[in-house]
Amino acid sequence: MMEEFRASYSRWRLVLLFLLSVDFVVLGLLMVGVIGEPSDPAEWSGRRGSIPPELVPYASWFCVIFFAFGAAVILKRFFDDGVQVAIGATGIHWSNWSDATIPWDEIVRVSVYIQNRQKSIVLHLLNPEAFPGRGIHAWLASANRMITGGDIAISLIGTDRSFEEAMAAIEHFGGRALLD
Repeated sequence: MMEEFRASYSRWRLVLLFLLSVDFVVLGLLMVGVIGEPSDPAEWSGRRGSIPPELVPYASWFCVIFFAFGAAVILKRFFDDGVQVAIGATGIHWSNWSDATIPWDEIVRVSVYIQNRQKSIVLHLLNPEAFPGRGIHAWLASANRMITGGDIAISLIGTDRSFEEAMAAIEHFGGRALLD
């Protein structure tokens, strides 16, 4: 019998994510000239996927704000020792979504969403309104549905367990029929 899958935050992975976020904050500050001379917006034009030069300061400030917020969230998670994702006989629990465990009979199917080689577990629920989210995840739920096609997208980034282990637990406890 397989043990319940439990994923908690990995301190060393969170440190790496935190340092990456801080690097992007510093890059944004360099681009707008808060640190050193401002970057020449023309340097950013003419490249594949570049942004128009007049938008570089806005993009730079967006980068600073977005990644500073990300660094703060990661720092908060560093002190969270609890289980973030649990997959067992009763269903799936993701603490970032809610305190409720979603029972297997409420999960219609489980699919995978891949973005930039990062995999997310996507739950398609029978009655999504019965399992409302909280915080930023709830606020972004409708955008998430448009992007992934499902109701809840669970990411294991920054945890001590792998995507493959989670999918094996879903297959074991929920059954192969749920998997896309």
